[in-house]
Amino acid sequence: MHNTLFTKIKNDLLNNNKQSAVKTVLDALEQSLDVTVLYEDILTPILNSIDCEPGDYRCVWLEHQMSAITRSLVELSYPYVIKDKETLIEDKNVLVVCPKEEYHELGAVMGTQMLERAGFSTTFIGANTPLDTIESALKSVAFDYVVLSVSNSYNLVAVKRIITHLRTHFPTLKILGAGRGFIHNYDVFEPLLDAVITSFESIQVYKQKAAL
Repeated sequence: MHNTLFTKIKNDLLNNNKQSAVKTVLDALEQSLDVTVLYEDILTPILNSIDCEPGDYRCVWLEHQMSAITRSLVELSYPYVIKDKETLIEDKNVLVVCPKEEYHELGAVMGTQMLERAGFSTTFIGANTPLDTIESALKSVAFDYVVLSVSNSYNLVAVKRIITHLRTHFPTLKILGAGRGFIHNYDVFEPLLDAVITSFESIQVYKQKAAL
């Protein structure tokens, strides 16, 4: 079933057929498709399969077009995230951000929803978020965790400074990483972070480790 669904949705995205993609996804979710499977085994691999060469404007446009439709599919799937939401022994608040100069936010949106499904109270404040905005959020709300979502490895030098700053000024805050930037540089960042989130399963493992 999943292979057929993968092919159908990929063709809809490639052909800019939003109406068909929406119908296909909603029908599948109604027929008990797990939203985690949709995000991790279908939508993410489809988007990751598009690898544009520099200067290939047609490919870049296609990537943006597919991402825009996928964003709609993710938002439409949110009721199924709530439907399967787990509970924690005590409420835990998570702030999810894409730091300054990080514009790839679709993975962060899906990650936010997976954190919510795991039982956390989540807030996503968008792409290209300056450090002073992150600080304002942390001073205004009692967040237990911040997840820094980074896809572009070029942004990781600045992210190191952000992590150091947050460790200094918010010593009880748990700092997690997510996104391809951290995954591809795991050995460098693993000692600096409390965890690197790579999937819903990794969220569950960390949740058990932290006894939440």
